Amino acid sequence: MEIRRVRALLGPNLWADVPMAEIWCDLSDHSPDDLAAASRRLRARLSDLFPGLDLPRRPSADQGHLKHEQWLARALLATIVELVARISERPGFSQVRRTSERGIYRLVCQLQDGLPPQECAAVAVALCRSALTDTAYDLQGSLDRLRTLAGDARPSTTCAALLSAAKSRGIPARRLAHNVLQLGYGARQRRLQGSTTDRSAAAQPTATERDLLRTLLACVGVTCTDEPAAGQHYRMLVAGRRVLAALAWQPGRDDNGGGPTVTDVSHLIHPELCARAVDCARVLGLERAEVRLIAADLTQPLAGQGGQVSEVIANPPLDRYLEAVRTRSIAEAFLDTLYRPGENGRIPIVAVSGTNGKTTVTRLVAHGLSVSGRFVGMTCTDGIYLADRRIDTDDCSGPQSARLVLLNPEVDAAVLETARGGILREGLGFDACDVAVVTNIGEGDHLGLSSIDTVEDLAEVKQTVVRGVAPWGTAVLNAADPLVVRMADHCKGKILFFARDSAHPVLLHHRRHGGRVACIQGSDLVLAEGETERLVLALDRIPLTHGGRIGFQVENALSGAAALWALGLPMEALCAALETFGTDLDKSPGRFTVLSINGATAVFDYGHNPSALLAMIDALAVFPHRRRIAVYSAAGDRRDADLIRQGQLLGQAFDRVILYEDQYVRGRQPGEIMSLFRKGLAAGDRVQEVDTIHGWQDAVEAALWLAQPGDLLLVQADSIDETVAYVRTRLAEDLSRRDPLLNQHGFAGSVGTENPAVLVQA
Repeated sequence: MEIRRVRALLGPNLWADVPMAEIWCDLSDHSPDDLAAASRRLRARLSDLFPGLDLPRRPSADQGHLKHEQWLARALLATIVELVARISERPGFSQVRRTSERGIYRLVCQLQDGLPPQECAAVAVALCRSALTDTAYDLQGSLDRLRTLAGDARPSTTCAALLSAAKSRGIPARRLAHNVLQLGYGARQRRLQGSTTDRSAAAQPTATERDLLRTLLACVGVTCTDEPAAGQHYRMLVAGRRVLAALAWQPGRDDNGGGPTVTDVSHLIHPELCARAVDCARVLGLERAEVRLIAADLTQPLAGQGGQVSEVIANPPLDRYLEAVRTRSIAEAFLDTLYRPGENGRIPIVAVSGTNGKTTVTRLVAHGLSVSGRFVGMTCTDGIYLADRRIDTDDCSGPQSARLVLLNPEVDAAVLETARGGILREGLGFDACDVAVVTNIGEGDHLGLSSIDTVEDLAEVKQTVVRGVAPWGTAVLNAADPLVVRMADHCKGKILFFARDSAHPVLLHHRRHGGRVACIQGSDLVLAEGETERLVLALDRIPLTHGGRIGFQVENALSGAAALWALGLPMEALCAALETFGTDLDKSPGRFTVLSINGATAVFDYGHNPSALLAMIDALAVFPHRRRIAVYSAAGDRRDADLIRQGQLLGQAFDRVILYEDQYVRGRQPGEIMSLFRKGLAAGDRVQEVDTIHGWQDAVEAALWLAQPGDLLLVQADSIDETVAYVRTRLAEDLSRRDPLLNQHGFAGSVGTENPAVLVQA
């Protein structure tokens, strides 16, 4: 019995919409013959250690070793839950799921803030091992250690209260550090450390300079004492130009630990005294402050009784007010000073998931929001983009990249490609989104990894973004994919279906009930709600679709237009977005980029799974070229069957195939990927020649050398950046050869150098 890995799923995840701890445990070291005896020993010992422990019923001896193994997994989870309950709140959700690997189980329970799941799992395993071997275990010492770790990691009283208040208001909140909070997203966020906000920190030093303090308070008619008050006085919490609470403060009377006596007197404050306290904070440039004053009677104006202000504290200690004030919620009142009623600190968030087309749709939606004047933060397979600036070049389709964009104070809209790997590792990078797009599931991708073995398993993972749609939001779903259609049942918001076929039964049924759809009628992209239809654009005005000839790009245009419609984008901006977004190297690099190089038509595309290859072959059917060459590979973290299947498809659609291996072998032996492709190619009835070359660029160079004018060449991009750089270089070389000829015939300047791609009409 051992722990394989522990994951903290901080956002909505495969299991639930709240943070969860996922613990992968390995029970394979227990032989089938030993399992029944092990479950018997463990039940007896755990019952002694934890009287009343809620253990599952133990299977009978004749029920087989698998039942006893499952019981062990459930008993381990029950132990973890009991440990959590001893040092924090009892988790409200827990579950055991068996994986496809022998003896490997996923144990899941609700994650408590500040609780270390790795340590809890380790203690539970050590405890169970000692029970199985009948050895002594220091349970109390382990509990004390866990309590110390949890105490160190837990938020402060103020931080916890603000997090709770934000949750009740629907304001997204997370801890950036121990007691540093981010409330809201992007341009609408506020950050706090304790009660100090990002907008008040700069004014703090002023309050500590006594002479300046005296002068500034005098200009609002308030007298300042010579020294800070040492005896009895009053303290008033000011925020949002009002007094939230007041305390009567009596210092402790001895040095033996006797603390101050604090009394809530908020209900006694005279309105004029409140006004002067607000003046003190404002004249110092503080949005939030604690005003300390010496006065005989809080029910009377300050000046009439000779009252004076002793100090103005720029970082109010909210803990004291939270402990002492019971007549009102200090955290909620404090939060009201950051966000007015009705405000929730949110910006539009679009999450895009699916098997294929995610990056193209993400880029299209981001482009549309930019056209409408938004400062857009975008994460995708190609990196992180802030408006037109790229700040990361890695695959950034996971939750860490999403959180980074939502932390940027300039971003007022976010479009986030959301891949399966990130969902499995950490959950979503946000608490809720306005629009979730699921492009397709198809034949799936990366099956066999992380116990996601079937397309149904994959759909359950992708469905997480649909469950993440806010009640006011919309899920944009592919009506032509049954696994995607089923996701509608899990959406808290509205549903908008899209499909090329306007007569698709799912679209017709949805429209009959007043729902919204996006579809193609004739040669036009149409948006409809119930019986009302709106023609958006003819397909020949949407460059992404190549005049409507490329089916999967038509679907990408539909889903992107549907997402922008769901966001409420004006129709003029939506049309402008579709008309100005193409497959060139700037807008959508390496996604069906069609170029003419040395007289051959070359299609560069990033597709790398059976579904993408099927869509590509269907798209290439509209090209008239008779001879077809493919340069192709796939990452090694795919199942053998998926690599063989792609080889099969290539062998049925191309005359010559050049296979390559490059940087993404991912644990396979050299030549293994190409060998599996060859197995599939052997079943192809069209392919005549198969070549194997190491390295993407060498393979492309060989293909261009072999290609004749009039040939069609499919180049699968191994790395988008490498592909874009290579294409730009080849096009520049091609232009340099053509320029003298163009000048000779009077066509100088007719070929632009800003975007030298020569698009080929299919």
